[in-house]
Amino acid sequence: MSFLSGPFKRSEQIDNGPVTYRHLLSPQAMTVFNPLRTIAHCDIDAAYAQFEQIRLGLPDDIPLICAQWQSIIAVNYPARKFGIKRFTTLDEARKMCPQLVVQHVATYRNGEAEAGYWGEVDPLTHKVSLDPYRRESLKILAIFKEMVTKGEIEKASIDEAFLDLTPMVIDKLLTDHPYLSTIPDDAPEGLDSPLPPPPPINWSKAGNVFPINGDTEQASQENNNNGDREEERSDDGNDEETIIRRHNNQDTWEDWALCIGAEIMKDTRDEIFRQLHYTCSAGIAHNKAMAKLCSAWKKPNNQTVLRAGATAAFLRDRDFTDIRTLGGKLGNAIATEYGAKTVGDMLLVPLEEMQNRFGEESIWVYNILRGIDHTEVKGRVATKSMLASKNVRPNVRTPEQGHHWLSVLSGELNVRLREAREVAPGLWPKTLVLSHRQGIDPSRSRQTPFPFTRNLSTDYILKFARKLWEEATAPMKNGNMKLNNIALSFTGLERLEGGQQGIENFFGQPKPQASETLGISEPELRPTVSSANSSSGNISTISNLAKRPLSPDRTPSSSSLISSAGPSPKKPRLPTLHTGTKKKMGLDAFLSKRGEPSAVKREESPTPSLLDVMVPPVSTKETIVITDEDYTAKAGPSTPHVIDKEVDQDDGKWICPKCNLCLSASEDLKEARGDVLKAMKQEHEDWHFAMSLQEGSGSSSASNRARAESREVGTTKKKKKKPEGIKAFFRPK
Repeated sequence: MSFLSGPFKRSEQIDNGPVTYRHLLSPQAMTVFNPLRTIAHCDIDAAYAQFEQIRLGLPDDIPLICAQWQSIIAVNYPARKFGIKRFTTLDEARKMCPQLVVQHVATYRNGEAEAGYWGEVDPLTHKVSLDPYRRESLKILAIFKEMVTKGEIEKASIDEAFLDLTPMVIDKLLTDHPYLSTIPDDAPEGLDSPLPPPPPINWSKAGNVFPINGDTEQASQENNNNGDREEERSDDGNDEETIIRRHNNQDTWEDWALCIGAEIMKDTRDEIFRQLHYTCSAGIAHNKAMAKLCSAWKKPNNQTVLRAGATAAFLRDRDFTDIRTLGGKLGNAIATEYGAKTVGDMLLVPLEEMQNRFGEESIWVYNILRGIDHTEVKGRVATKSMLASKNVRPNVRTPEQGHHWLSVLSGELNVRLREAREVAPGLWPKTLVLSHRQGIDPSRSRQTPFPFTRNLSTDYILKFARKLWEEATAPMKNGNMKLNNIALSFTGLERLEGGQQGIENFFGQPKPQASETLGISEPELRPTVSSANSSSGNISTISNLAKRPLSPDRTPSSSSLISSAGPSPKKPRLPTLHTGTKKKMGLDAFLSKRGEPSAVKREESPTPSLLDVMVPPVSTKETIVITDEDYTAKAGPSTPHVIDKEVDQDDGKWICPKCNLCLSASEDLKEARGDVLKAMKQEHEDWHFAMSLQEGSGSSSASNRARAESREVGTTKKKKKKPEGIKAFFRPK
């Protein structure tokens, strides 16, 4: 299976072997080595100029250029007929074509929320904006996604994209040739058996098909014969020359894949023109590098198909620096080293020599010169960063001079982020970065987290930008400040998770109380209580047991607490259970002082909260009674009985020596009366202990230490205090 063999290292021609049923039917064969792989590259013709032409409503034959300050950045094809190029000056262009339309790009100016076309533009106060062109690019990308329902779409820039058409091509192959979907019973190798010979191809809807021998005139004739090609035969029709010619001219399943991909691309280009009136050119090949090259072969408003057998002829006389990733320093170094200019010149260089000179990794250069490229088409769902930059003229020499540009840059980021969030809701950057450069020195940057807000605005971004600006320019206030570039950027743009909220929701509303969570009304949580000398109608009781989960076989009732079958309930944490104050929530709790006194009088309400039911008041003497039904609900029938010697089992009462609170257990509990009263007593003592810790007073601290010392085993004697002051000085040693 050749598609699993990896990239070819020494092959002088592209030969992936026969196409098998596995390549067509197995999902595992959908790799970059599949011989049916079909990649398209689509490029908008003179994109910026076309965008402006459609915006202005000009006819297609009007010469137009797109300018940025005094430079030309786009020339439409009618203007190119007059010899105007991107490096032509504006004055020269106007002389070459008097009827030329010159349109400056949109710009931001201070005080405007959006970029616009202001007529007179000044680089000293305005900043170039590509926002209108990005909007049109998104419209084109949307059409790509609409037409290419399967496969990946990789946006390469504002005006170009790569499209992996392989899944759609294979589906169309199986639809047009249904017999390929079933492996014949007599197939010698089963799934790895080669496909039967393909029928002839009709290339009439594919566009320009580059000929195998490089003869473009012959290719034009072949495109016009609608696939009715007659093969030349000798008298006997079986000589060796005829067999070779027939083999070279025979259509393959790889060619079928490219033809189907070309038809899909033609429909896509037609849809772009129908909806947006933009013309574009495309290249269809088996990999990204070749698709990129052949898309420019027949510009404008055309497309080219490059078959595997025609790759050698297509590349032979081409400047190898035109190949994607072979320009710049690497291409110049190769050209200097070997004195080569075309791809044909480089084919004479052996692999070993190239690797000895440029390293083992140069094998990809060796392969791409032969039309071999296994780079994936990676779909890009969302932009990962946004940059707004300005080359400042004259240089910024004081911090105050930079405030104008910070406002302009913040406005541009505001517009771009807002538009991006309309396409991808939830998109938000992690950080805001401020960069600046002096002269030819490397750029320096500072960054800060960018908190989420629902009220995104230029002022909100500017607030963080100015903070970074003050930090960055503070060391330069002594007179050595001379900035020629200022930039603001968003980085780490990602979709926020569904449950993620902004910082304003971090200190949210308090969680519902236990009664609200469990669907139980507060009166249902109150047990039967008998009181004496009570000054309040709201009777308190222990409620740590009420926090236990509901038993699956028991529902709450008005006469019982929440029950659970199982072991005894765990004691709750003291600082949160026995607070006499209303618990602060959200931002108030975060900002409250630690030393704030806790002995705050609780507000009385006709319906006590669960916290009020849990905390007994210390200022009144009352008797709390728990019944047998309450005990069963709290502890369950399997709770063991533990007898406390300090509890008066006969009376079933206990009076707190600190607050004179009387705790009582009902006589209905019988044998369980003692351990219930003990639990009530222990919880009440724990409450006093927690209150003393929270108040932090000296007396309570002393009592806590004394209580702790009294619980220590074997502590019978008090430690002697050491002499202090002058007595310690005259103490005999």
